[in-house]
Amino acid sequence: MRMRAKAVAGAVALAAVAVTGCGGSGGSGADDTLRTELGRITDTAGHRAWVDFGDLRAQREAGLTGSGPAASQLGGHGWGEVAPSALLTRKSFGFDGRKADLAVEAGNPPDTGGRFDGGVDPAAVTPKVQALGGEPEKDGPAGKTWRLQQDHKISMTGPLADTFTGASVGHFNLVRTGGSSLVHASSLAALDGVDADGGRTLGSDAGFTAVAECLDHPLAAELTDHGTGDTEAAADGTVLGVGTRGTSATSLTNELCRTNPSASAANALAARLRTQLASGRSPSADEPWSQLLTGTKVTVDGGPQHVVRLTGRPADGRGDVLMQALATGDLAPLLGT
Repeated sequence: MRMRAKAVAGAVALAAVAVTGCGGSGGSGADDTLRTELGRITDTAGHRAWVDFGDLRAQREAGLTGSGPAASQLGGHGWGEVAPSALLTRKSFGFDGRKADLAVEAGNPPDTGGRFDGGVDPAAVTPKVQALGGEPEKDGPAGKTWRLQQDHKISMTGPLADTFTGASVGHFNLVRTGGSSLVHASSLAALDGVDADGGRTLGSDAGFTAVAECLDHPLAAELTDHGTGDTEAAADGTVLGVGTRGTSATSLTNELCRTNPSASAANALAARLRTQLASGRSPSADEPWSQLLTGTKVTVDGGPQHVVRLTGRPADGRGDVLMQALATGDLAPLLGT
């Protein structure tokens, strides 16, 4: 999962530049937040390992566009796997991810699925997909489904290769669109996995729900049950989420929320965080945490999931100190895992 986080982080800067100049994209519903998106993702081991979310509309409204540090770090969350192809998809595929309201990706390769909600016009997408050779597949909750390649196939020649950049090719083997949404994936199973209609979803999981509520309408967030970038789920069943909130580049706060197996474990984690934030260092940045995050506060929110919350202001105009720390593995010494 840590390698995945690094790969997505590398695409964020490209996506942030692409967002420049985009206006609002029509109203997303008041409930179209992180928790709603989790309710569209089936509860599987792969999806629990990695969810990346971006409220792109809220980022635009906060003025987080262009190439500033915060915009560069936040702009690709939720669509980092395909953001490098943003300009090409607008021309050849009929949709512009930069104008979506919400974006989310979940799962590990080769079964990663993604979706855009709000700001997508299916009437523009359908003829483009047909022109690329799309064949009808079984429909789903989001709308009409089109197959462009066989499951997990990555072709470096042909219409798709001419439309997308690098690894993005394989993420559009299947496309489903309707309403104002577009869902894409490398396989039909992965497509259905991020287009659930009821059943067991991450939105019905107590741990993921508690973390989403703790993050509280983030501009961008990542959630995982894989500790701090481990290759397996945390042995104690904890769920971790990191994200960024705010209404402008100057009012951003970073948040970390983690469930715990007991009240005593939550209190121990809170004590460790306070100590590390006061005197510890970020290994990859080689800077004290106190210089990367200012005004930090650690609270035990409690509840059945024994949630611990860390909040702080990112220093020097950064946007996502904690999400970057998840990508580099720096959260491990901070959390003691």
